Amino acid sequence: MNQNGYPFQFIGMDTTCTDQILEGALIYTFYSHKSGHQYQVNIERYVEHLCGIKFFDRTTDVRTGKFSKLSDTYEPRTIFRTVTNIALDAYRRDPLSSFFLIGAADSRDRKSATTRRFRVYTAYVNNLNLTHLFRIIELKDQSMIVLLNRKSVPDTGAYMQRILDFIV
Repeated sequence: MNQNGYPFQFIGMDTTCTDQILEGALIYTFYSHKSGHQYQVNIERYVEHLCGIKFFDRTTDVRTGKFSKLSDTYEPRTIFRTVTNIALDAYRRDPLSSFFLIGAADSRDRKSATTRRFRVYTAYVNNLNLTHLFRIIELKDQSMIVLLNRKSVPDTGAYMQRILDFIV
């Protein structure tokens, strides 16, 4: 298993769905040599250097909830590592960036405050050892994990409130 993730490619900037809060998205892609699946990663760029991380298996039918589908490729660590490398590439492009992930519910989730994906993402992010760059905030009620940039977010409470106003 490749601990460093798969090679990825920056496709470009998507500005077709911009509004007052969303400024665009950095689009990346990578190919899993293990499963033969291709993945797309969107780093959505919001105002105030906030970035949402979204990724999906491109073999998924986009009309049926592409972010909620399970790919069943049994390689989450390598996929997560690749997505992490992509997020760090976006961070290099904008060193003031903060990031968030929302653990989308899937068909096996039960009614609860948190999703299974949120619990997996939280465990993964907490083991990345990025605390020198980011403060990690878990919002269990929204199944969201936020990585606040230590250099650019002096007032955590105010920034978190703006994030919730943008996203929720």
